[in-house]
Amino acid sequence: MIMSNKKVVLYTRVSTEEQTKGNSLQYQLSYLEDYCKRNDYEVVETFKEDYSAKTFKRPKWSLLTEFCKNNKKGVDLILFTRWDRFSRNIKEAWHQIDYFRNIGIEINSAENPLDLTNPDNKFMMVFYLVAPEVENDKIAKRTKEGTHAAQVIGKFTNKAPKGYKNVQYSDKDRRIIPCETEVPIIRYAFEELSKGVKSIEYVRHEVNRKGLSIGKSAFPELLKNQVYIGNVRVKEWADTPGYWTKGLHEAIVEDDIYRKVQENHFGKRKSSKICRAADPDFYLRKFLVCPKCGGVLTACYSKGNGGYYGYYKCPHCNRFNSSAIKANRKFVEYVRQLKPKESALALYEEILEDSRKERTAEIDKDIEKLQSELLVEEGRLDSIDTKLMDGDINPIDHQRMKNSIEVRRENINLKLSSFNPQNKDIERKLGHAINIIRNMDEILSSASVNHKILLIGSMFPEKILFDGEKYRTNSYNKVLDWIFQNINELQKKKTEGSDKKSVSSVSVPGAGIEPAQHCYHWCLRPARLPIPPSGLESSFGLIVLQSCKSCS
Repeated sequence: MIMSNKKVVLYTRVSTEEQTKGNSLQYQLSYLEDYCKRNDYEVVETFKEDYSAKTFKRPKWSLLTEFCKNNKKGVDLILFTRWDRFSRNIKEAWHQIDYFRNIGIEINSAENPLDLTNPDNKFMMVFYLVAPEVENDKIAKRTKEGTHAAQVIGKFTNKAPKGYKNVQYSDKDRRIIPCETEVPIIRYAFEELSKGVKSIEYVRHEVNRKGLSIGKSAFPELLKNQVYIGNVRVKEWADTPGYWTKGLHEAIVEDDIYRKVQENHFGKRKSSKICRAADPDFYLRKFLVCPKCGGVLTACYSKGNGGYYGYYKCPHCNRFNSSAIKANRKFVEYVRQLKPKESALALYEEILEDSRKERTAEIDKDIEKLQSELLVEEGRLDSIDTKLMDGDINPIDHQRMKNSIEVRRENINLKLSSFNPQNKDIERKLGHAINIIRNMDEILSSASVNHKILLIGSMFPEKILFDGEKYRTNSYNKVLDWIFQNINELQKKKTEGSDKKSVSSVSVPGAGIEPAQHCYHWCLRPARLPIPPSGLESSFGLIVLQSCKSCS
């Protein structure tokens, strides 16, 4: 039984849902004050809480605890209306009761007061404390069931992601609708990344500049979210795993664009090198080294009066940085110096064409021979079939001979299939490769960032040094060297019986640190000419500028 003349701290609490139903803080406070008057209690402090009772990590309860701790002798009792106002977690409730008992403060209810000095009342205490927890568990279960049912029919039940906003038409009708200001930015992000040119981080910076703030780790998760194509995630329930289903909300991204983003940036075939460096403003990133310390340069944007400006900088010594626009422009000028003269390329095209024709003729002869052998075997098969029908051989011998013929036919067909039909299209492929060599500087000026990176990585097997004005490198790619090293031998074959022709000197950079200021003759050693495969990467995996060792 609660004794009189006690100094009391009043505690009132509601959750938001209870407050909307009329179970207000003011009602609890009035009830407690009236109770204190009847029992001649002195109210020393009042705390009003609008928070869940699932735990005791509540703002006002923390203040109450601190007040009681600092005023142990001035507080005898913490009073609330019902035990569910105190807690809905029996384990944490017992901990709080023990804590305040140890500092000489009692905890009790005005509607259901208990004499805690009587051990038998602990039974009632357990009941009063466990009942709210059981009720809370039932509410949580009903809420989860309702949420799951809503997700199954396509309702989005969480906080709206960026690009959408939550709307509530009634107590039971909550939806998400597109946010007019954010939708264009979200669509722009997906459309740009679907092209496979820009990196995720580059587009994230663009999105932030457009006014949609999003963090580095959150942006990839946004891109993976199927909500933008109109789907809703149905969470795991009982033994049923989670899955995506068609939602009731409006999609703001097209399915094919979303799919391309996943393939380009989250698929297994994604090129990690291109993904890290595929920033149109910084396509030289990872290729350049610092002239001060030799470390690989990185790239960044710096905000100025006119907006954001790109720079290549050294993160190792922090003693070098250069404008990305200037560095990219000078690199194009540098590559323009590496192109062989048109006369050398024309001669190379002519030699390759002759070699292609010779190779094609050999292949055609081999194919013709195999086809003739195949006709012979087919004739033999017809012959044994005739002998079987005429009774000249028995079925067992016929099957044995047929099996032998089939094995030979299979071997012949296997050899025929080894001749790649793409070799018939080699003229177009060679033309493509020569065109790349002829237009290296144009590719670096106007091609997509992926093609630029492939070209640079193929042209320069080692890192490139840039001092802010000039470029240097210790080696070039093997494309141009391959041209010059094979011209003499093939030209010799082409003009056999006549006076030996020499290839004109070609003004090109030497193989030293920086482009030479004089001409080199090119060392031409005999080599067998293979048929170059198609594609940018393979074409530039063949050639390199290399000065003649005898004259350098």
